Formats: sequence, structure tokens, C-alpha cells
Amino acid sequence: MAGLDFPFAPKPYYPMLNTLLIEDNPDAAEKIQFLLRKYCADRITLLAHASSGQEGVEAIEKHRPELVFLDIELGDMTAFEMLERIDPIDFQVVFTTAHDHYAIKAIRYSAVDYLQKPIGREDLLAAITRAEHNPARMLREQVNQIAQHAQPKAILPEKIALTTSEGLVFKQIKDIIRCESDRMYTIVIMVGGEKLMVSKPMGQLEEILDGQGFFRVHMSHLINMQHIRQFVRADGGYVVMEDGATVSVARNRKDDFLELFSKF
Repeated sequence: MAGLDFPFAPKPYYPMLNTLLIEDNPDAAEKIQFLLRKYCADRITLLAHASSGQEGVEAIEKHRPELVFLDIELGDMTAFEMLERIDPIDFQVVFTTAHDHYAIKAIRYSAVDYLQKPIGREDLLAAITRAEHNPARMLREQVNQIAQHAQPKAILPEKIALTTSEGLVFKQIKDIIRCESDRMYTIVIMVGGEKLMVSKPMGQLEEILDGQGFFRVHMSHLINMQHIRQFVRADGGYVVMEDGATVSVARNRKDDFLELFSKF
């Protein structure tokens, strides 16, 4: 009716996600199924539970899910070996893993969602919300990158997956000059002048890029030490980057920066 005010905007509608659980641990599988049915029954349809990699392949071929919760270590194969047997991968994946699993770093480099066990209600609901808001299917390149680097003594990846408004892009880490914080987003400046607005806070990028020669010189700036053109001590101290940008070095970070800078 005209003249009426509605104080609350209607919630966006998301179709129910056809979901599959692949988990070889009976206790973990029982808990995840309980949480899904108790708290997510209005958002997902749990199609089936598979308890091995082979069962998972068969269940995916049979049910064609939209979302798969996938344990990394299955009894007969790893999750990555299982995914290599599936073509196309036309569904979203949320990996589930132990807290200290060495594959977590590779998963984060590849911009794939994951949950750490034991899985709680809030984390599970948040993962489903992310799947609703970003319905992109997993890319073969993501699978290949994770499989290559999800090893106990794997070398650091050369590429990182970045989620932008245009989709997922893979970039050479060495070609990232610097990152600027933009609230919950990050502007990534590349060699050649390309700028990417990435839908990830800079703190998360800093964690992912740990060990790759990056340093947080300021709350809003993360720089690649390999792309510093000059450090100037005047005006409190700042760096000149290869793209010509000047970035201040915070006073409380200057000693750590200079120690690292001396090694480059």
C-alpha cells in the first residue's frame, strides 16, 4: 500500500544448494550431518554422504551436487587425487581438514574455502553463506595448484589466486609490487601498472604471502621487498617502489623493516 514504510529490506533469495558430504571419519561425518540438518535445512539439501574417495567420485557422478564438503585425507586417496578423476568440476568445494594440516597454505594460495576440524555451527553457517554469495565453481587450475603444493615439504607456490569482481585470476607472486588496504578489500598493484580490486582484507593476504618477501610497512600497505627502488630516511622514513609510489614506514615497524631490508 502507498505511504507505508518498511523498516527492514527483504532478505535476498538464494536457491537451496544441493550438497554432498565426503568424509571418511564416522564421528566427523555424523557431527557435520547433524549440524547441516539442524541449522541449514532451509539452505541446503543434503543429498548423500560418501565415506571414501571412490564413493565420492560415484556420488558426484550420480547426484551432480552444487556444493561438496570434502575431507582432505580420505582412506583410499587424497581429496586432490579424487578431484583429478572428475571432469568437469562443476560444483563448489569446501575442504575440511585438521587444524595443522600442511595443505592449508596451498588451499589459501588457491582461494578455495576450507573449514578446520572440529567444525562448529558458526563456521559452517559462514561457509554456506560464502557459497551462496559466490557461486563460482572450482577451476581445474585451482586443483592443480593445490595438488602440487599440498605436500609436507613443498616449495612455496609461484602463483596466487585472487578473487575480483570479474572472477578468479591467477597472478605471479613475484610480479606483485604492493598492496593497499581499502576497508574489506585490497588493491593489488602489479608490474606493468595493472591494479586489481581483490575481495579479501589485506590482513588475510599478508598471512597467505608470509615467507614470500612481503612486509607490512604500515597498517594500510603491504610491499614486496624485491620491488623497492629506494628507502629514504627523511620525513620519518618511506620507501619508493618500482611503480613510483611512496609508502611511509610506520615508526613502530621501522626497526623490523630495516633488518629485513638489509638482507635484500
